[in-house]
Amino acid sequence: MKAFAKVNLSLDIIGKYPDGYHEIVSVFHSIELFDLLTLIPIGKKNLILDSNIKIENNILQKIWDYISSKYDIKSGLYVNLEKNIPLMSGLGGGSSDASAFLYAINLIFSLGLSRKDLVNLSINFGSDMAYFLYGGMCLVEGRGEKVTKLKEYLKEKIILVLPKKGISTSFAYDLYDKNSKTTNYTEGFFEGRKSGFIKTGNIFEDLILPLDPDLKKIKEVLNENCEWNLMSGSGSAFYAKTKKIDTIREKLSGKALVIVSSFKPLELELIEF
Repeated sequence: MKAFAKVNLSLDIIGKYPDGYHEIVSVFHSIELFDLLTLIPIGKKNLILDSNIKIENNILQKIWDYISSKYDIKSGLYVNLEKNIPLMSGLGGGSSDASAFLYAINLIFSLGLSRKDLVNLSINFGSDMAYFLYGGMCLVEGRGEKVTKLKEYLKEKIILVLPKKGISTSFAYDLYDKNSKTTNYTEGFFEGRKSGFIKTGNIFEDLILPLDPDLKKIKEVLNENCEWNLMSGSGSAFYAKTKKIDTIREKLSGKALVIVSSFKPLELELIEF
């Protein structure tokens, strides 16, 4: 089962809730980069998880414990998780894995849950899981749990630039709390779409790049060689549209991995097995 990554075409923070969560407005889009989950039913009522990386604070275990108890599932699952989406990259790999796993449990054990049911359940484990139960291009608001499916989707080929180091989400939001500013990137994105343009912007890129010389250098290379580019989420990955892939690879050699990808028009019923 493929759990696809996402990029943020825009990202604004417009407030903070009393419980400490931030209120966002953002446009998400699925891309052609995925983690692969292999799921096999087993007789014993537990979850056996293998992966090609070490996983701490495993959200899949938390989902299994909650759902198997709530719906009195009598058997178990063996899961092999092949991670391809980098950790701490802003590409949503952990949330995508979690949503795909929740969706798979629903199918394998015939729970009969609707997309609305799955979204409501997902809020127990992560506010940004809800988007991955829709996919494609969506407006995402609130803590990340309010998802509006948009009618169009993008078709461009893009590159992904994956720096050697990641950025934790908590660091990025703490930085915003110390340096809060108002942006209107999402409004700008929709204005651009009216004329057929892709106009991107990300509050976290504004805040993080001035403090990180390595990421700032990557941004400078992309600005010189791309039609447009942006850091995704809280970073550290960038995505871009360009015809100068070899030049970018040469200039970022040793600093970041550059791979070819594209936007993906994903729908819930098209989660790929």
